[in-house]
Amino acid sequence: MNMEPLEIYKVYSAIESEAAVYKTIISDNMSDLRLASAIGRISVEIYPANALYMVAAILRDVEMPVHISDMAGVTTSYEGGEGFVKITVEREKYMPELTRYLWEKYTPANVVQADRWTILIRTEDPAKEAGSLPSAVIADPSQTLHADMIEFSVRCVPEGFRVRYHMFNDNEFIFIASEDIIEPNQLEHVKKMMRKLKDAKVEIVAKKKEEQ
Repeated sequence: MNMEPLEIYKVYSAIESEAAVYKTIISDNMSDLRLASAIGRISVEIYPANALYMVAAILRDVEMPVHISDMAGVTTSYEGGEGFVKITVEREKYMPELTRYLWEKYTPANVVQADRWTILIRTEDPAKEAGSLPSAVIADPSQTLHADMIEFSVRCVPEGFRVRYHMFNDNEFIFIASEDIIEPNQLEHVKKMMRKLKDAKVEIVAKKKEEQ
């Protein structure tokens, strides 16, 4: 797996010989969930003797919610004397999400894929629907990414670490897993890991300025 997109990728284990194994597990799961390009920086620390696993990650800029108007034009059309809402697809990236949204709203029987780029919708008031559909949200990449980050962290946790805590704050993600109750000092430690990741970015920017 090519990890170059990550600016910082650190894996520490209190049992030094196990660090490489953990890093392989983390890399494989990151690859399976296609998260390497979404994560800017990540630091993982494992303390087997204390049954403690901690992650701090800074995510790259996440796409904003996707509206139908971001990927398609919406007008009305008349075919065979019947009025339709006509959706002309301009970007295919979110076609599955668009189709799912339309099926849920109008039922599959009323959604006709005329061709690869055109969808016709049967509805009682095509003009009204054509006016409201462009603003409809069909996907929220930030929610998908957050769910994937939790799944990623859970997959990487050693067996038996069933007490878990996670937190998102804008583009910052922290995760702790343990066999025991998570203590305040452990939460503070993972927050310190996050501060180090953020400080590293400041140091790199400062270094670039010095080179200019």
